[in-house]
Amino acid sequence: MTSEEIQGIFFEECEESLAAAEAGLAACKEGTQDADTVNAIFRAVHSIKGGGGAFGFTALQAYTHTFETLLSEVRDGILPLSDPLVDLLLRALDTLTDHVTAARESGEAPEDAGLIAEMTAAQVANGGMAFVTEQAEASEPEPAAEADGMDFDLDSMLDDIAGGFAADDAAAEPALPAWQVHIRPHAGALGKGGEPLLLLRELELLGGECIACDSAAIPALDRFDPHQGYLGWTFLMPGSVAEAEVRDIFDFIGDDCDLAMGAGAVMPPARLVERVMPQPELTSIPVSTAPAAEPKQGTAAPVPPAPAVPSAPAQSIRIDLPKLDRLIDSVGELVIAQAMMAQRLSGEGIAASEELALLDTLTREIQESAMSIRAQPIGSVFSRVPRILRELAASTGKQVRLELVGEATELDKTVIERLGEPLTHLIRNAVDHGIESAEDRLAAGKSAEGTLVLSAEHRSGRILIRIADDGRGIDRARVFAKAVEKGIVAADAQMAKEDIDALIFAPGFSTAATVTSVSGRGVGMDVVRQNVKDLGGRITIESEEGKGTSFTLTLPLTLAISDGMIVNVGDQTLVVPLTHVVESLRPKPGDIQGLGAGKQMLNVRGRFIPVLPVCQTIGARSCLDNASDGVLIVVDTEVAGQAALLVDDICDQRQFVIKSLDTHYRAVDGVAGATILGDGQVALILDVDGLVAGAMAQPERQAA
Repeated sequence: MTSEEIQGIFFEECEESLAAAEAGLAACKEGTQDADTVNAIFRAVHSIKGGGGAFGFTALQAYTHTFETLLSEVRDGILPLSDPLVDLLLRALDTLTDHVTAARESGEAPEDAGLIAEMTAAQVANGGMAFVTEQAEASEPEPAAEADGMDFDLDSMLDDIAGGFAADDAAAEPALPAWQVHIRPHAGALGKGGEPLLLLRELELLGGECIACDSAAIPALDRFDPHQGYLGWTFLMPGSVAEAEVRDIFDFIGDDCDLAMGAGAVMPPARLVERVMPQPELTSIPVSTAPAAEPKQGTAAPVPPAPAVPSAPAQSIRIDLPKLDRLIDSVGELVIAQAMMAQRLSGEGIAASEELALLDTLTREIQESAMSIRAQPIGSVFSRVPRILRELAASTGKQVRLELVGEATELDKTVIERLGEPLTHLIRNAVDHGIESAEDRLAAGKSAEGTLVLSAEHRSGRILIRIADDGRGIDRARVFAKAVEKGIVAADAQMAKEDIDALIFAPGFSTAATVTSVSGRGVGMDVVRQNVKDLGGRITIESEEGKGTSFTLTLPLTLAISDGMIVNVGDQTLVVPLTHVVESLRPKPGDIQGLGAGKQMLNVRGRFIPVLPVCQTIGARSCLDNASDGVLIVVDTEVAGQAALLVDDICDQRQFVIKSLDTHYRAVDGVAGATILGDGQVALILDVDGLVAGAMAQPERQAA
């Protein structure tokens, strides 16, 4: 493994550590933390510090050292965890994130001198108790410098006297004896990109002095292996340094370094590793050798208990994403090949139903396993939101409380990676445009603090992400006036409220009075819509003036493989995603009722839903006009509810591989993508949500 690959693993672990620290500090902010929470934050920062030192990121290492020292006092109970301290730790974590980003991108390290000074001042060892109790002290009156004509400070005199006694006590207390540390890195440390020199520097920073270097294990030049560890060092440490401080230095390197400490510690011998194939590890089960007790007469001999087999910890392996992508592509080709074989065998009249069913089951299991490997919780995206809100609070002065729902909801890694930018735009838009200032909220009878709800859930094979605020809602009159001013719509245009809401997605549209660092340039919401559309999803708006706005992103769980119905509509073969399908039926006489000019409704067990001829939407030729002669597929949509799609007939139901139409052609309304059928024919995949929503909104637009 190259040093670049090892460094990549380090930065991936940094992301995990930063997320863990963010979650822990969020619990501290809410007051729900415990000892394990603080320990987790400390371990996260310490891991980043160790890795930063191992790879030579000196600015990152120096910053995390101060951060870690402050956390150590909190962990040990020396420094109480107050609200001002939590705010300082959150700001310190934001700067640590910037340090990691700078190290990854070889950029300039962020300015951190001010924060380092704040964290140093907050430490109890540097008088930091004043940081914790400053508010209480501010309310106490200053002692009088003069009383009854006496020109001296009695309190200061008493402090000097007490300080003198303390100094005498300290002088009388014997100094702690020095002790030794013996270290010997071996092959594993060097093979993983470790640098022993950095560990030795850490010991020197603690006051250690190198008193010996063991070089007896260095072989002749012709047998020298640069991947082995031949040297060992002995350091003399001051008695004031605890063993735990030294062990913290070597946490990152793990078992790849032999370590001995204490007054009588002995230098570990050199461990030279032969380059042979690794042998499988054997698990040994301890067996008691004590003689078994003789059973009493008339009783059965006791049965020895079965040895307890220790449960193996969960294991994981890091895989390069391109390798996983190739696996997904191969599974997609397998699905297409299986469909082709099934269609050819059925066309030639070969009876192989059992074999085909087994192959279909195995293909589906392989596909689901491959998809589950790529699935990740959306909490990795949600974890970035608290920092965004802190930055917005600093720039806008608005305090916003965040509520997260469904952080464990899983979806495809590719979808997660591409969600960051649209979510950031929506959150910034909600805080800047949606949530009012504290004064306006109080005047409207609301709390001074705004609320932002971020939720995720699975529904019918799709992922729904909502960003809802309790702000002022969309001012449709102002939006319409701004659109007229920019020439987006005509001044005499009659528009439904949904169409007015959709104007905020127009390129260059913004209702901000001034351009700020947060918004005002009109390049945010159109990017959101395009990004969501590129993911094969759609975005809808629900807004009530004075009460708030909700944006709903409806996305596919995966961008690769799904299930669907293969249908014929005139001269076209289409795919209806099975996640939308409720049922399919052939209508009986009397089930279809007319409504207005050319509109039909389907009676489904006493409930009427609209009938939508698919052929009119896609422009197919030679399709059925009469709903009683075709097949109706009842589908469920997120915005428009249920509808019945009229098709000529249903050919099959099977898995299909989703291919982007935008990449190879262009975006088409009502079409979500394309796929290759078993006979090699290309079929379009219907965008059921867009198809039904567009058909249902058409009468309202005509009326407007």
